[in-house]
Amino acid sequence: MSHPTPASQAKAQLATLEDILSSRNDNDPRLDREFVGLSSEAKELFREKYRSFAPERRNERGTIVYLLGKNLQTADDWHFFRTVAAEPPCLSLADCSTASTVGGEAGDEVTLAYPSLVALRQAQRAVEEGASRAEARGVLEAAKTSKMKAVLRLAASLEPNEV
Repeated sequence: MSHPTPASQAKAQLATLEDILSSRNDNDPRLDREFVGLSSEAKELFREKYRSFAPERRNERGTIVYLLGKNLQTADDWHFFRTVAAEPPCLSLADCSTASTVGGEAGDEVTLAYPSLVALRQAQRAVEEGASRAEARGVLEAAKTSKMKAVLRLAASLEPNEV
């Protein structure tokens, strides 16, 4: 009996991720059990998937950041998280590059910042589980450059804890 190769296993995990994202089920139990110990191949496929989504796809992008955050180990992992934490603001769920002219979307401030907020929370969790404090600090420093108020607030609240 042959064992799956890292590449074939990574592709299978990506297919599972795509299935979960297309179902829009944020409570899918596979999110907690299928993505532990992702290989470098799988993490790269997930990062590519993240970049393939339009910026307005906040939930999908945030879910990918959440899953990658459960597997923060390499310099590439932390670099990606710094990039996400410092992303340009998404001004509207309809078009990230244009502020909404419809009132009420200000309440979506957390939704608009979701991937960056997840990156910060996952960096915090990783430190609590023994990950590099210096790498997590880099994510916090990147978040401090954000133009999103929700990200700046979370970064400020994490500062005393020395993420």
